[in-house]
Amino acid sequence: MKQEYLLPSPPAPAIREAMAKAVQRKEKGLDVYDFSSGNIGNLMVSQHVFSQMDVTVADSVLPELRTVVEGLRDGIVSAYYPTPLAVAYSPTGGTDPIRALVARYYRELHGVPIEDTASDKVIVTAGGQQAMTAALRSIKPGTRVLVPQWEYGPASGVIQAHGLQEERVAMKDDLTIDMEDFRRKATHASVCYVSMPNNPTGYMSADHLREMVKVMVANEGALVWDAPYLLTLLRLEGGLARFDAQMLQQTLNELRELAEEFHQHMCILSSLSKTCLIAGLRFGFAYGSTQWIDNMEAIVGRENLSSPTPSFIAGKEILRRFLDEPRSYEWVCRVLANRMNILIEETGPHLMLPGNGLFGALYVLVSTGDQPCKPFADRLIEESGIVTVPCSQFYGGEAHAVRLSLVSVPWTEGEDGWIASVKALKAALS
Repeated sequence: MKQEYLLPSPPAPAIREAMAKAVQRKEKGLDVYDFSSGNIGNLMVSQHVFSQMDVTVADSVLPELRTVVEGLRDGIVSAYYPTPLAVAYSPTGGTDPIRALVARYYRELHGVPIEDTASDKVIVTAGGQQAMTAALRSIKPGTRVLVPQWEYGPASGVIQAHGLQEERVAMKDDLTIDMEDFRRKATHASVCYVSMPNNPTGYMSADHLREMVKVMVANEGALVWDAPYLLTLLRLEGGLARFDAQMLQQTLNELRELAEEFHQHMCILSSLSKTCLIAGLRFGFAYGSTQWIDNMEAIVGRENLSSPTPSFIAGKEILRRFLDEPRSYEWVCRVLANRMNILIEETGPHLMLPGNGLFGALYVLVSTGDQPCKPFADRLIEESGIVTVPCSQFYGGEAHAVRLSLVSVPWTEGEDGWIASVKALKAALS
């Protein structure tokens, strides 16, 4: 399939290619006489530096989070015991066993018809942010990139810095995408970047995502779908938020059908950082065509000689357990719904919420009225100690809203910390 919007596949860096071949042979149990890199950590890898390492999961761990914590435990132990694997280099895009799990993730959650052995179509990255950056920088400079008016701010920065032509697509007052404007602005071999559920608005629509992909396909272009919030989806109904497992499953089925049909025209980015509460581990991944993944590998490989080894080892264990028993997101969604309802009750008139009855991601927009967002946010922190994010970078121009995170405040039974934070916000807004 012709992909005019992508840079040509670059040759693999010699060091990275040699290191990857050495790792692959070791994993197959074949002889390896490795002279490839300055991997000085290998001098210790055969040594038993810890006589014992025992990490026990506390009985108090919530049942929905137990598999995540057990995966984290196994990752910590296997990174350093019986030998310290974490002090050595490992391939920047992930080893074949990790990529096989990522392929399984895209097959089971996204419906992409991909085999575990298709390591040329997936990559593991140091967080979803690196996946997003590498995916966008794989596009040829000068290419037209459609971006919704409200969209993740750093993506716009990467698009502009890489010499791509950013074209903002209008969104309506209810935060839905203006599909007529989208069709007008799509051109031959153009690309669309969209987070869905959207950061910062929380907007989610499988129907609109399908329409967007179809428009890009008709123009021989592609769509980059940034999907780390795939499983953080709530129903907004009667002025309240609630986790609706049936609604989420129906939405996932629609998205699987979409990806099964159009995966050849998509680059899908994701991570477990939101679903499994492991943002600090920096463990993201991407699916795309071989040419797209080739470009991403080259970009990541030029900037990082090695993957973040401990994170990848722990991430692999957590991903395996999550795929076997995906439960953690249910607890996350219940926490999000409870926090949303407290926020709606206290500050409802100030919130900007999607009008289609769905809400996703981890953020809420608060209107600043006639006031520009930056001085508004500055005043909140200076006068009340309330930290928010001004939204001009998310809007592609002067915005009259700030972004609230629903997860910065640590969770406790009873949510005293969250309630106190919301009441302080209410007082400041009034």
